[in-house]
Amino acid sequence: MYVSNCSMLPFGWTAETLLGAHTSKPYNPDIARVFYRASYIESWGRGIQKICDACKSLGTKEPEYIVHGEDIMVKFIALQSAKVPDFVNPKPQNDALENRLLKLLKENPYLTQKEMFERLSVSRATVQRLIKKLVNEKKLRRMGGKRYGYWQIPK
Repeated sequence: MYVSNCSMLPFGWTAETLLGAHTSKPYNPDIARVFYRASYIESWGRGIQKICDACKSLGTKEPEYIVHGEDIMVKFIALQSAKVPDFVNPKPQNDALENRLLKLLKENPYLTQKEMFERLSVSRATVQRLIKKLVNEKKLRRMGGKRYGYWQIPK
């Protein structure tokens, strides 16, 4: 993951200078003071060290700092255990959600979409996509109208 900020290092500084011991002079002391007093920062001059310490404590590599003119970019390497599973084939998760929805509708075929997404803890759009998919696959059928109808699961 890359995090970037448009700013400038003090004249003559490099990424190596930034990572070494140095004095801290806020680019805009007035803004820094306001952030400090509002408790958005606990002090200035410790941020990079705190980021590096946090990465070490999590067991990941220290971030890489890249300086390009008026841009400073920080590259973080994710832990293998924190990487998101392959989304090329998200079928197992969708199957589980389908089964949960079908179970809900077996118990109460008169559920509204609002009740479905609240009980499943997903968004309304997710429920709508799932219903459309199940109807297209003929695993679910709407009987009656929108207001007084119910859901039927074909055998």
